[in-house]
Parts: sequence; structure tokens; C-alpha cells
Amino acid sequence: MTQALTPFRTLPPDRQQALRDGWADEMAKQATTCALDEKIARFAAWLAPQGISFTADDLPARRKV
Repeated sequence: MTQALTPFRTLPPDRQQALRDGWADEMAKQATTCALDEKIARFAAWLAPQGISFTADDLPARRKV
């Protein structure tokens, strides 16, 4: 039985930042990409074993100019 993942956007801001910081260290070991879909997939794959989900819906909303 698999446990549901916690959506990234529901985490407290300090926990989100800690995960981003940890991801930055991991990302430095990977080949770079400019493809947003690839970046999201890699981050989601890294978060999943930690019980956290991430999708494009978790990205901050862009401000309209």
C-alpha cells in the first residue's frame, strides 16, 4: 500500500526553501537542461522518495506585467 505524497505547495515556506537548497546541491551533479518539463520531472523524481509531490501547479504564479 502506497502512501499519498504531500504536495510541495502545502509545505511551510522554510521547508520548501530547505528542499530547494538540497536540490541545488543535487542539480550540480546532473547535466544541465533548459527544458522546464525536464526540470520539473527531475525535481519531482528527487522529491518523491521523501514523500513529496511536485507538478507544474506548484510553480509560483507569474506576475502579469
